[in-house]
Amino acid sequence: MTLVWLIVAWIAGIWLARWVWSLGAVNCDSPGPLIWAGLLALPATGLIVSRVRPGWRLPSAAILLLLLGALRFQLSPFLPCFSPTDLAFHNGTLDNPAWATLTGVVVKPPEARDTRVRIRLRAESLTLAREGDPLPVKGDALFTVDRTIGLRFGDRVAVRGRLEEAPVFEDFDYREYLARQGVHTLVQQPQVTVLGHGYGHPFWEALYRLRDRAQAVIARLLPEPESGLLTGILLGVETGIDPALYDMFNRTGVSHIIVISGFNITIVAGLLTAIFARLIGAKRAFWPVIAGILLYTLLVGADAAVVRAAIMGMLVALAAYLNRRSTAAVSLFVAAFLMTLLNPLTLWDVGFELSFIATLSLIMFATPMTQWFESKVNARLPSSVARTATGFLNDALIVTLAATILTLPLIAYYFGRVSVVSPLTNLLVLPVQPYVMIWGGLGTILGLIGETLDVLWLAAKAIMTIPFLALYWTVAVVEALAPLPFASVNVDLGRAGLWAFYLALAGIVFTMRSKTPLLGKVRQALTSSMATTLSAGALLVVGGLLFVSLRSQPDGKLHVHFFDLERGEAVLIETPDGQQVLIDGGYSPTALLGELGRHMPFYDRKLELVVLTHPGDERVGGLVGLPERYEVDQVLQAPFPYPSTAYESWLRTLQRQAIPVARAEAGTRVLLGNGIALDVLHPGPDPALTGDGEPDLEANSLVLRLSWGDTSFLLTGDADDDVQDALAASGVGLRSTVVKLPDGGRQASFSQPLLDAVDAQQAIVFVQSDDRFRQLSGAVQDAWVEAVGAENFHRTDLEGTVSFVSDGRNVWIGER
Repeated sequence: MTLVWLIVAWIAGIWLARWVWSLGAVNCDSPGPLIWAGLLALPATGLIVSRVRPGWRLPSAAILLLLLGALRFQLSPFLPCFSPTDLAFHNGTLDNPAWATLTGVVVKPPEARDTRVRIRLRAESLTLAREGDPLPVKGDALFTVDRTIGLRFGDRVAVRGRLEEAPVFEDFDYREYLARQGVHTLVQQPQVTVLGHGYGHPFWEALYRLRDRAQAVIARLLPEPESGLLTGILLGVETGIDPALYDMFNRTGVSHIIVISGFNITIVAGLLTAIFARLIGAKRAFWPVIAGILLYTLLVGADAAVVRAAIMGMLVALAAYLNRRSTAAVSLFVAAFLMTLLNPLTLWDVGFELSFIATLSLIMFATPMTQWFESKVNARLPSSVARTATGFLNDALIVTLAATILTLPLIAYYFGRVSVVSPLTNLLVLPVQPYVMIWGGLGTILGLIGETLDVLWLAAKAIMTIPFLALYWTVAVVEALAPLPFASVNVDLGRAGLWAFYLALAGIVFTMRSKTPLLGKVRQALTSSMATTLSAGALLVVGGLLFVSLRSQPDGKLHVHFFDLERGEAVLIETPDGQQVLIDGGYSPTALLGELGRHMPFYDRKLELVVLTHPGDERVGGLVGLPERYEVDQVLQAPFPYPSTAYESWLRTLQRQAIPVARAEAGTRVLLGNGIALDVLHPGPDPALTGDGEPDLEANSLVLRLSWGDTSFLLTGDADDDVQDALAASGVGLRSTVVKLPDGGRQASFSQPLLDAVDAQQAIVFVQSDDRFRQLSGAVQDAWVEAVGAENFHRTDLEGTVSFVSDGRNVWIGER
């Protein structure tokens, strides 16, 4: 434990230097490093004297580590002293903006944020005036651009924009957060010009390409939201997870299962050890295991929590290689020392803090809690039943409770809320998580190998049913518990409350030992009763697949889903025989894929038809990446040009994947089987033009009518009032059971003649949750409510996704 206390002194030194800096006692002009270095003479003298006074050895060594920690912080980039060769030296302010052109290379894979991507650029030169000479500079900058621009790792670009330092918010210091990552400059209002490709290091290029391929394989094999969750769990890429779903995971206290952690490293290390020990022997397996852990850590992003787990995993492997005993507490503190030696600012990384404290809590409390529980259960149940109950609850509940003891106050302090249902949620979802990691990883590997081999690809699809069912269950539990009013409670703990809690636990013995039982129990279960285990597992998989499949099988009825996408519009049509037609994609690819995953069968990745009513961003934005996730047989759209980055990207995607595109104009009819027809009522062959001679977006919006038997749906797109008046006067059949209000119900898009001609029984309008963009008119709503009745007027902001069901005779609200 001497080593642990020395590392505690090192960490205390880093914290002390940060405290001194916060008082303003240290700045770029003060000789801070020299002061700390000069103080090292005191403990060095103590260590010399300890040769004759052994009692001085530990205190002197502790003071030495404390001062070295303080010196390391002083030399960190947290307090940078910029010179004209540093990019951040040229940062402006809101009052005095610094416009410049920055040239450099994209050094990280772009971080997708739905319709935007965040780019990290390593600067090479800076031009302060439009006609000035470039200055050589160093440093990294961040900027955000539209994802359809298509920037990649290794691209060399020129960015014209406003250079700023990151802001400091009331509840979040964004400037310090970026400083921990070595970033001190933001580029606002960026205008990007791509100068070339392939300037990244070949090793990182290959690694990031592998991650992109793995992400694409998962996206092809699984629907949303399971695909986004598995990508987060396996690859550490969480940007594909619906933010609303992620918030539910936070409310129920199970967001930790999405984050790459020690569990992932344990699985990777265990599998690599088992494979290479059999192939080349246990002793020689050490180096492939270490290499595998390092590669996986780099592959998933190497954030603080992952690095902590990886270092501990490698220390365990090293101890086994040297035939030495591995101690969890020592490994944990050595990992903390190495990470803060590399970057002392890691100490204030929330992910590192939670990971470190959770592991420490497990070391301290898991074993005594398990022993206490076993003693209680053994006293009341037969021994065989007691062992089963203890083994299950230990992995699903006791370990969670043990980790929560020290992390709960930290969560309350940083996030201001704690989950009350966390123990129950963890009890229900943790038992299935090993299947997600193990089988999801195996399916992904087979998918990577089998992209050109049909047999392996089919095997990957079959294997992926196991993680799909586990994730389907996880999402179902989270969605059931998150809406409970007491699921999450707000807590204002404050710094004083945080310290008070930890001081109350200061007397607990830090040398408590713990051995994680998870892998041992899995091995014992497999070897003791292999046939029983395999049979039970097969029954669970088959039963789960039957349950999910039966819920999503065609039921002989027509389903029309009006998706609640927050922004934009999208409609999914499911015919009685299982064909799917998507009309528009909304603004957000993430939101669209999430809704498709919820409403289409999990095994069905095919859309027979995609219809684009007009090329505006709130219709085409969500469609851009759709053909990479779903097989699209055909596209129907009006071929009018429109100056939109998203639309141009959509057209390039259609051309690249050779998807047939049919021209949509009045008189076009698409037969969907069983007597169902989709008719285009507007526009005609010649586009309506604006005063500038350009095609008018709303005047050329498709107006569609879906009909089956005695029921029909009028989908008005964004048609303006002139188009609607003309349709009502044309005599074309408009009478429909359900009508979608045009353009979000704006007053300018209301037509009384159309309302009278449609004679609808029900009406639906897309409204954003805060209605910032659409501005649903009260007068328009009143007119339609009077026509159809208040109970038959539906708003997506109030009801969420609205699903209609038709049997050809009647229409009613239903679910799918």
